[in-house]
Amino acid sequence: MEEDEINYRTLREIQQMEKNSPILTELKPDFYLNLSKYIDQLTDRLKNESSSQKQLLLKEEIKNTQKISINIYEQREKKILLAAISKARGGNPDIKNMAYIEKKLFDSILNVLKTTRENFLEKESFEKKNNSETKKEPNKPEKPEVTNKNKNLIVIVTENIPEFIGTNEKRYNLRKNDMISLPEDMYKMLSRRGVVKKVDS
Repeated sequence: MEEDEINYRTLREIQQMEKNSPILTELKPDFYLNLSKYIDQLTDRLKNESSSQKQLLLKEEIKNTQKISINIYEQREKKILLAAISKARGGNPDIKNMAYIEKKLFDSILNVLKTTRENFLEKESFEKKNNSETKKEPNKPEKPEVTNKNKNLIVIVTENIPEFIGTNEKRYNLRKNDMISLPEDMYKMLSRRGVVKKVDS
C-alpha cells in the first residue's frame, strides 16, 4: 500500500489482494495498530454525532469495517497456519510479509507443532519397537515395514470443484481460492484437470 491512512476503501483493497494471493500480501508494519486507531476514531465520531441520520451511516461503516477487518485477519491466519505446517514438515514457506504480531503467532504455532510432532513420533517409535519385540516369534522372519510415500502438498484451488471422495476416503467440497493440504496422488489427479495449483514452499 502506498497510503499510510487506513479507510474503508483501502481495507477493501487489502481484502481483495489477500483473497487473490496464495501467500501473505505485504502490509505496513503498523497496519494492525492503525486499523485499531481507525475503528476507535469511527466510534468516537459516533458518540459525538447528534444527527440520527449520520449516526446510522457511522454505525453501518463501523459494522462493515469490523467485518472486513475480521475477514482480512482470517485469510492471513489460514495462510500462517499452513506456513507453520509446511515449516514443521521441513518446508521453506515464504514468511517475509508477516507483521510482527503474525510472526509471533507463526512461531508459537510452529513450536507447538514441532513439540507435539516430536513427542508423538518418539512415542510411536518406542511403542512399535516394544510391540515388535513382544510379538516377534522365533525363527520367523519379520515382514518389511511399508513406508507411505504419499506425502501431502499445500495447494490452492483454481476452480470450484463438485463434492467428491478423495483417495484417502475423506469427503471434499472445494471452492476457488481455497488453500488446502492434499495427498500427492490427489494433487496429481486434480492438477491434470487443471483445478489446483501447488503452493511453492
